Amino acid sequence: MRLRTRRKSRSKRIIQVFAAVLLDIILALSVVAGDYIYNYKIPQKLSSTGVQTTVTGQSGQSSESPLFSFRKLGQTSALSWSEKFKDHFSDTVISTDSVYKSKNISIEITKNSYDSQTIDHSDNGKHTKYGSNISYVLADIYVSDISCLQTAFAQDTYGTGYSESLTAMSKKMKSVLAVNGDSYSNNRHANNGTIIRNGTVYRTQPSTEETCVLYRDGTMKIYGPDQFDSNQAIRDGAWQSWVFGPGLLDENGNAKTDFVTWDYIRQSHPRTAVGYYEPGHYCLLVVDGRSAGYSRGMYLEEMSKLFAELGCRAAYNLDGGHCSFMTKGISFVNNPYKANKDISDGIFICEPGAVQ
Repeated sequence: MRLRTRRKSRSKRIIQVFAAVLLDIILALSVVAGDYIYNYKIPQKLSSTGVQTTVTGQSGQSSESPLFSFRKLGQTSALSWSEKFKDHFSDTVISTDSVYKSKNISIEITKNSYDSQTIDHSDNGKHTKYGSNISYVLADIYVSDISCLQTAFAQDTYGTGYSESLTAMSKKMKSVLAVNGDSYSNNRHANNGTIIRNGTVYRTQPSTEETCVLYRDGTMKIYGPDQFDSNQAIRDGAWQSWVFGPGLLDENGNAKTDFVTWDYIRQSHPRTAVGYYEPGHYCLLVVDGRSAGYSRGMYLEEMSKLFAELGCRAAYNLDGGHCSFMTKGISFVNNPYKANKDISDGIFICEPGAVQ
């Protein structure tokens, strides 16, 4: 009888301990889930952070606002892009599935696929099911003015929790071509970098990642975490900036094999990236992935090699995975594995004056 009582007492204690541990786990998960939902899913407008309040712009006048903009554009090169790239432009609009030409924009889209002969064994072997094939879409782009290269936030709002499909944003922007951006709002750490969009400065924080800056004169530069001076970039006329990375080419345009990023990004993934040839001449790359037998995605080394072969002087990796999209107008050009998933921002090639 006593033995039975002791056994019941021991079983009761075990159940109590198990229940207490289970309750602790549930509470911990609730806190994590609550924090995630609050910080990333509930739409919240963000205020500008770390922005220098007095910066001398190209006009020589200072801006006293903590959120300021240098939006006035003008051709700074001796030879205008319209003249320099006139053989690529057209006086009449030409638009097909793979070509768009006007007096301001030239886009040629190519689709490519090949067998890499390399299978990704990462993520405990889960990626092996995707095979070794790689398929990607490349858009070769010339513009007559930097204002043709626009960016936009989902729902026109700088903040977290705001999302919108790329097709919806493309329609609103009246874009000729578009890709996803860097998912700027996914990083809520203190060192979450500098965000400048269409000449407007939203934040100037340090970053542990490489920063890509497109300047108003058309040049594109990539800076390491210890190299970037946001205030200098603003004074030099930063038009767009992105914080994701990594940069894919060295200072001589050669393919890199060592990247400033974390291990997960080093695996093969669907990818989006921007390439730079010279002021006024760029390219956008979208690599499909996570689709067995069609495309596994690319390693960074593979994408780096591709940009080097293309002859780019700089190239920068943007957000990828289920966010990798390219649209021509409001139609998809690539084959994303998660169709039209809502994203936080995008890059848009637009006719001058299309965006008011």
